[in-house]
Amino acid sequence: MANIKIEIHKRNVEARLESLNKWEVPEEVKTSILDFLNDLELGKVNRGRRISKARQLKYLDMLKNPLEYWNKKIEDLDSKDIESFERDLTTDKILSKRKNQPYSHESKRDIRIALKIFLKWKLGEAKAIELIGWLDTRRINKTPEYLKESEVEKLYKACKNAKERFLLAVLFDSGARAEEFLNVRFEDLEIPKDNASFCRLTLKEEYSKTSGRVISLYWKYTLEAVRDYMKEREYSGIKSNDPIFEGTYDSARFFLMRLGKRILNKSIHFHLFRHSSATYYASKLNRQEVCYRYGWKFSSNMPDIYISRAGMESKELDEKFAATEIEILQKKLENQGQKRSIEVEEMQNKIKEEVWDQVREQMKEMLDSGKIVMKS
Repeated sequence: MANIKIEIHKRNVEARLESLNKWEVPEEVKTSILDFLNDLELGKVNRGRRISKARQLKYLDMLKNPLEYWNKKIEDLDSKDIESFERDLTTDKILSKRKNQPYSHESKRDIRIALKIFLKWKLGEAKAIELIGWLDTRRINKTPEYLKESEVEKLYKACKNAKERFLLAVLFDSGARAEEFLNVRFEDLEIPKDNASFCRLTLKEEYSKTSGRVISLYWKYTLEAVRDYMKEREYSGIKSNDPIFEGTYDSARFFLMRLGKRILNKSIHFHLFRHSSATYYASKLNRQEVCYRYGWKFSSNMPDIYISRAGMESKELDEKFAATEIEILQKKLENQGQKRSIEVEEMQNKIKEEVWDQVREQMKEMLDSGKIVMKS
């Protein structure tokens, strides 16, 4: 029997679909939204690529504000409608419905992208380009927030039981996404039988947003946390294909929020550990290894965000630089020494040649003058 995937956004999508009835838009628009989500799930919108429930939820969030702003049939939209919305969005006159505050640059970009995709699906490519093709959807590269290893260590030591320590250690060490983590099965963790100080984790393709992978967990507390929690789960009668973490997404999310506020006075969440993990390992792995560990394509620019940030320890760089400088200097001195030895040898040979030339010349003069008689 195949394992059932644990989806963290399923209930939220269903609740949000129900809330669609309360949107202040024409009924035709509500119907179009449902059809759009259905086609996203089937892969009919983006060349066969099926869109996940989580992504559908994001489209719902991003489309609600502009569609309620216009409150008219999609077919009746004109360039003035688009311009008016863009002006108010850019100047922060439009606030987030959920947070009642201005949208971040990234959220504004997401709204524009969602509009482009939705209107292209609804009106066709030519009409959509005419209306919204000019909207700026460029990304501004920004270093994501992250936790330093010392902060994660404080959180880990504040945990009260094996389950909490397992959650902290594996999230930080693996950088797994929330859905990947919750779908880790007992059989996916391998404890070393020898004296190795690390364990292996399999993140399966069917539970991943990107590619599946097998990674080693090296952080100093991870092996201890995994061993302790696996023993507890074995004692409770866990099966090999059961999820190892016994808890829901919401319960884990609220635990992290409370722990972060209590220990660091920070708001922490699942994805923050992914950013923190990538920062931690960026200074320890090469670019290809970082891509593999976090499920990115080798052509992705994601590793560069973490490699270029403060997570690359200056001390380590200084040591590498110093070692390189010393090596270069040593080679330079060796080359100079070799060159000088050659020059000295050449000079000695030249002097010897000149001396012998003088001796031969004097011998010749003496022979010619009869001062020296060669014996026959």
